[in-house]
Amino acid sequence: NKSNVDKKRVVLIKSNLMAEETRRPKLARALNRKYDLLAISWDRGQLSPRIQNTLNDYEEIILKLKAPIGLMSLFFLPIWWCYLFISLITHKWDIAHVVNFDSIIPTVLAGKIKKKPVIYEILDTYVDQVKLPDPIREMGILVDKLFISLADAVIIADEGQIGEFRGIPNSKIVPIYDSPEVNGNIICECQKNNVFTLFFAGMLTSARALNLEKVFTAIENIRNVQVIIAGYGDLVETINEWVLKMPEKVQYIGPLSHEEVLRRSAQSDLLFVLRDPIVPVNKYICGSKLLEAMMCGKPLLVNQGTSTADIVQKENCGVVVDAKDITEVRDAIIRLRNDPDLCRVLGSNAHEAYQKKYGWSIMENRLLSLYEELMVEY
Repeated sequence: NKSNVDKKRVVLIKSNLMAEETRRPKLARALNRKYDLLAISWDRGQLSPRIQNTLNDYEEIILKLKAPIGLMSLFFLPIWWCYLFISLITHKWDIAHVVNFDSIIPTVLAGKIKKKPVIYEILDTYVDQVKLPDPIREMGILVDKLFISLADAVIIADEGQIGEFRGIPNSKIVPIYDSPEVNGNIICECQKNNVFTLFFAGMLTSARALNLEKVFTAIENIRNVQVIIAGYGDLVETINEWVLKMPEKVQYIGPLSHEEVLRRSAQSDLLFVLRDPIVPVNKYICGSKLLEAMMCGKPLLVNQGTSTADIVQKENCGVVVDAKDITEVRDAIIRLRNDPDLCRVLGSNAHEAYQKKYGWSIMENRLLSLYEELMVEY
């Protein structure tokens, strides 16, 4: 292995295992080519046994403490904060890159003590992952903005987040979309399926208000259409009920590796994300599904009132519907099923937007430029 003695050291922090993620490993691969990388992670015992970590060319130190994901993890956060703070104080590093609010407090404190720069990446705004009463949400946003102002730079996953915070109090704001890396093994071309196939993969949690049942209901009386769902979460039982009800139309295939998600996406006719904007994170952050559809050159069916819908309309790469109106959802699916030329045009627009505006190589260059700027300043 090449010696890392002369390299600056980056510490990359998130309260999950690397193997459970897709975004942080991309950051790690980009950074590890230029810097000595250390990852600090929290193993909550949520890892699907079918998803394995193949990244082993850098050090990852791990807190092994079984805990839930989301707001219920608040009770376990003090233990994580103590572990993270001690790890940051006892290890040598030159830049800390922390993902999400649940890890920012000890990281900023350690950065101030060590006089080292801290990059705060807001992938999911913590208080906006579920619908909260307005006073509680406003208090959470104010606290978040305090730590945003204390960080040396801020990475956002969608420019819509600037509106979510009603302005981000930091002079260095870099949007880095969660675009997939181009994979040469994935054939990104429209293929002819015998049955018009819709595909969705992701965390299947009711808190995210995914509106999957709207799609199932919409296709109930449509011929030659099927929906394939992948992932894991508390919606699996409900999905399996639909599988039993309509086995020829609904399939559930469990959790998949990210490479297999992309392969399935490329093999499908239509991808869909109908998340409800009542959950703020759905409203302001487009997420990876849009960008995966773009890379694979596939049209996307999306819900109105979301950042995803704004980009779909801007790039003319899909169809926007009101997910609450099942007739509208049904009509959109029928229209796309019956018009393969339209699917090809929308998919081509999607792929062109990925290459010119949203591709991972573009995001990677933004990331490395930010690091170079901070290294010079410190």
